[in-house]
Amino acid sequence: MSSEFKDFDLLGHPVAVVGSCSEIAYSNKEFKRLYQAGNFKNACRKDDSRSLHFCTDKGEIRCYTASVAEHGEYSVWSFSDVTALISRKVMVEAASIDESKLTGDDLRKVIEKNKRLTEVVEAMESGVMVEGESGSLVYINNSFLKIVTASGLFSPEGNIDNAGFYHDILENMDLSGMYRKKTDYILQEKRDRVHSDEFRCKDGRIFTRIHTPLYIDGKPKGHLWRFRDISVRKQMENFKNELEAMLTALESSGMVGLYLDYEGFRFVNGGLLQILGVRREEIVRNGLTYYLGDKVYDTTEGGEHIMTYYSPAGDRSTLQVISDTMRIAGKTAEIASVIDITDKVRLQNSLKRNEAKFRRFFADNTAVMLVFEPATMSIIDANKAAAEYYGCPIDALKSRKMSDITVHNSYGDCLTLVGSILETRRGAKIPVRQYTAGSVVRDVELLITPVETDGSVYMFIIVEDVSQRLKYQQELEDVNKNLQFIVEEEIAKRRRNEELLMEKMRLAEIGEMIGSIAHQWRQPLNTLGLLVQDVQDASEFGELTKEYVRDTVGGAMRQIDYMSRTIDDFRDFFKPSKSKEIFDIKGTVEQVLSIVRAQLVSNSIRCVVACECPDTMNFKSEENSLTYCGHHDMRVRGYPNEFKQVLLNLISNSKDALMQRRDREICISIKHIGKKIRLDVEDTGGGIPENILHRVFDPYFTTKSDKGGTGIGLYMSKAIIETNMRGSLTVENTDSGCRFSILMDRIDN
Repeated sequence: MSSEFKDFDLLGHPVAVVGSCSEIAYSNKEFKRLYQAGNFKNACRKDDSRSLHFCTDKGEIRCYTASVAEHGEYSVWSFSDVTALISRKVMVEAASIDESKLTGDDLRKVIEKNKRLTEVVEAMESGVMVEGESGSLVYINNSFLKIVTASGLFSPEGNIDNAGFYHDILENMDLSGMYRKKTDYILQEKRDRVHSDEFRCKDGRIFTRIHTPLYIDGKPKGHLWRFRDISVRKQMENFKNELEAMLTALESSGMVGLYLDYEGFRFVNGGLLQILGVRREEIVRNGLTYYLGDKVYDTTEGGEHIMTYYSPAGDRSTLQVISDTMRIAGKTAEIASVIDITDKVRLQNSLKRNEAKFRRFFADNTAVMLVFEPATMSIIDANKAAAEYYGCPIDALKSRKMSDITVHNSYGDCLTLVGSILETRRGAKIPVRQYTAGSVVRDVELLITPVETDGSVYMFIIVEDVSQRLKYQQELEDVNKNLQFIVEEEIAKRRRNEELLMEKMRLAEIGEMIGSIAHQWRQPLNTLGLLVQDVQDASEFGELTKEYVRDTVGGAMRQIDYMSRTIDDFRDFFKPSKSKEIFDIKGTVEQVLSIVRAQLVSNSIRCVVACECPDTMNFKSEENSLTYCGHHDMRVRGYPNEFKQVLLNLISNSKDALMQRRDREICISIKHIGKKIRLDVEDTGGGIPENILHRVFDPYFTTKSDKGGTGIGLYMSKAIIETNMRGSLTVENTDSGCRFSILMDRIDN
């Protein structure tokens, strides 16, 4: 029995367990201490009607009030110290009077008044501790004892009569570790006023601590500490905040209908109104069972129900209803979630029909199909075509693994691919070699697709025999090798033809150049002839002075030097550029014009050169020269000598077209267009017939076949500009002739 009541030893006030014959069957340590000091000798009797008991403890008179609780055949007597609630005078008088005389009306009224006050304090849910001015313990109630004993830090062997003992326990209970510091602050700075703060325990309990100073006749006599447990209130506040947040979130959910019935309060979100097709006030007034029936809260099937619902508008739908109950602040709340699964049910029915179709498709398809389990690589299904292809019945095939029908060298790659498919959930194809009917090894391609059924993943395979295709591919590769040889041979032949074309073009240009040389040298040769004749005349007339000889020789040498420079220009003109370089288009035009200028003049062809430079006044000259244009930012990247040949070819074509015209003019213009440079060669030769304009750049196309034209000049010019120099060469007719335009990227700085 002692084990049944051993927890009473944790209490700081006297407790005794009394049997049916008023014998003390058990008592805690505090009761034994007082009893051994001569107290409570006549207490704990069933015929004892007294509620107040006086004791002498350590030289002081103390008063206890008794409360009795029945426990089976025993009575539990609990004595609470109410000394602090009864005046010192009454205590002395009561102690000096014989117990039999305690029925006096005056004394009984005082005692009963203080007894009622004690009962009130003991009945308080708040823990109360009264501390003397010197730190002695004056009084604690049962609620306070429960607070400190629940911590597991209370020990009856401690100095339980000292308030500091309990402050130490509270210090160890405090979550912040600041209890003692806060208490000292209150006793020093706030001792003359009521002060409250929050006391949080390490075990999660939360209290409001209230300090009230005690005064007698205006003098401080002690401190009253009250501890009110607000843990539930805090929890309710948190729950309220969480519930409000949850309800706010659920209110915005249109996918799920939610219903909450708690103590007459009914919450309905917008999703439920949409699913049921009713107004909020209607469902709040009628309740959910009005629309879905009493089965909503039937928990025999786990609270989940599938039901058919007809809306007020007559629309039929299938609903999934999940109901449950929960406890909120000790009271029951009914909750239900409603989901419209009409589309889901329709989809499931469709899937069932499609599954049946797939089974028929799988079984009767002519393609070889297998299904295997990826963890064990075991074949779990096969169709008729697979049985025929692998040469064994379907049941026998279903008892095999993929390793049984796949050549070992290929099986490792197959395992790796299956692992990758499981991770990505994406199908893939792999070539392997497999054993087929008659143990014949054939090349196949496996198209493996993951299929998820009832939470498990399987691999669906379509097997394609590619042996014949690989054979054809090998034959095709052999043909391609021969074809590649033929193509390379044809390319080499074409390259030789292009080199011949280039050579013909150069020969044609050399012919043009020889004519230009003839025109260039005609004037200096005439001048040399005149000088020679003048020397002869001067000799006959005795005019051969030193000064005359010096002037005549100087004039002759200037003509010879001019002819020498002409030869150098012609030689450089036909020297091919080895690599791309940056060059000035204006300088290149100037060099070409220096070669053909005499030929154009002899044929009465006027050449106009125009330059539209950025940030410079436009320049135009009829002197076949750009000498007077001071801008030098007309640079491009390419092959300068090849570019000269293109320009010479365009000028030569214009010259030929002008020979039958009266108005003979060639205009060469250079201009900036954004980040490009455009060079135009325009003439007044009447233009090119529209029906052949698109063919002028074709190889071997010429309109001068009777005059020795080869048809390769414009073809090679376009190849040089567009293929070799990444530019463009185009042609268009104008009002009086045609215009060839070269467009190339400008090089800054």
